[in-house]
Amino acid sequence: MRQPTARAVRAAAAPPSARSAPSRLLNRTLLFAATFVLAFSATPLTAAGGGGAGLPAQPDEFTAATDEAAAQQAAREIRAARDRANAAAEAFFQAESDLDLLQDELERLVLESEQLVLAVERLRRDVESVAVARYVLSGTSGIPLLTGLQAPQDQIQAGVFVDVLTNTGADVLDQFDIAQKQLVANEVALDEQQREIERQQVRFTELRKIAEEEVVELRKSEEGRLQDEAVRRALEAQLAEERAQLEELARRQAEAAARAIPDPAVGLPPPTTTTTTIPGAVPADEIPVDGIPVDPADAPPIPDGVIVDGTTTVPAPTTTEPLPTTTALPANSGASGGTSGGRTGSGGTGSNPRPVDTTAGYLDTIVCPMPGSAYGDTWGAPRSGGRRHEGVDMIAPRGIPIFAVTSGYVTFKFNRLGGNAVSLKGDNGNRYYYGHLDSYEGVSRRVLQGEIIGYNGDTGNAKFSTPHLHFEIHPGGGLAINPYPSVRLAGC
Repeated sequence: MRQPTARAVRAAAAPPSARSAPSRLLNRTLLFAATFVLAFSATPLTAAGGGGAGLPAQPDEFTAATDEAAAQQAAREIRAARDRANAAAEAFFQAESDLDLLQDELERLVLESEQLVLAVERLRRDVESVAVARYVLSGTSGIPLLTGLQAPQDQIQAGVFVDVLTNTGADVLDQFDIAQKQLVANEVALDEQQREIERQQVRFTELRKIAEEEVVELRKSEEGRLQDEAVRRALEAQLAEERAQLEELARRQAEAAARAIPDPAVGLPPPTTTTTTIPGAVPADEIPVDGIPVDPADAPPIPDGVIVDGTTTVPAPTTTEPLPTTTALPANSGASGGTSGGRTGSGGTGSNPRPVDTTAGYLDTIVCPMPGSAYGDTWGAPRSGGRRHEGVDMIAPRGIPIFAVTSGYVTFKFNRLGGNAVSLKGDNGNRYYYGHLDSYEGVSRRVLQGEIIGYNGDTGNAKFSTPHLHFEIHPGGGLAINPYPSVRLAGC
């Protein structure tokens, strides 16, 4: 083994202060670098504009952009789920309407069949009577009752009687034959109608199941997501854009209607005046002033009705066509929005914009009567008994809360078709009707917008359908209008 030199031994034994300057500098540099790395790794990055050391804040900005994109995507997925559920609900209610029509037609055929049976029985008796009469009349010449032996006139009357019986019998036989054929055809149609109803009932049941499943999926899609403020903002932006489009449509329609009204003054001749000259009077251009004839151009104007030397000036008769009668559209006072645009100031839409009436329908300013439901545009759809649907039907599980769409006074009352029903007299002047509730929340009272007033059910004639809310809007308390556009823009 090689022995260390004396220099190496002295260097090892020397104190740190006696070591070379380059070595001390290297050690200090390494120590500083290590300390900086540890400090940097332990210090979190700060956002731009914060109180940090001015480090880049790109990760937080990226996270915010990612959250916004996620909210937009969630809003699109919720809207797609609502559209699917609404399409399923509309298909179901269409099947229900078709089933109602088939059952109405079945009832008509049954009634017609009963009437035909009675008619056939009556005609059958008539035919039997005719058959007996023909049998009796077959020996007319030997029956004194008809021929008699008294006088030729009596025999003529008997012949006429026989002819009448013969013609009447032929008519009765024809009517009997027609009635029998109608009865057979009616019974065939009745059997086919019953089979069609059975097929429609199967389809009705299938579509009801699909609609109820879509509502469950919709509620799953909305669950939790609607608690996210960013998602709610994205959904509200979608609804605001749709409402703005409908309001713009209403504005253009109003302008087009105004341009279509003709100006009553266009085409009328300008008013003129004429003078009536009395025979023997001196013309105006020859009337002397202080003995000097006056040029008509220099003469002062003479008022109408003034007599000058037998000449009377009168205004010319004018004929004015009567102005066309126009019906002014009622002003829309709306809710808190009014014509001033609500709480955003003059002309804005506000947080509670005024109602708008467009070709797409009346747009009311309400909250959703039953969130998490599915519905379709079934306004005017045929219903049993020849009725027409005057509302929107919203499918949801039994027991889901139902809300007051605006502030006002609610009255709870039961009726045959609507079952447990609610009438809300809104502070905005409109009336709202709710039907088929399972139960009420509290008693008739004043309520605030968004307050729970009951729970979804299937009372009344909805027991043949599925639990749903029947909802109506009556502007100004008058006739019902299609509530579908208002419900859709309420975010249901």
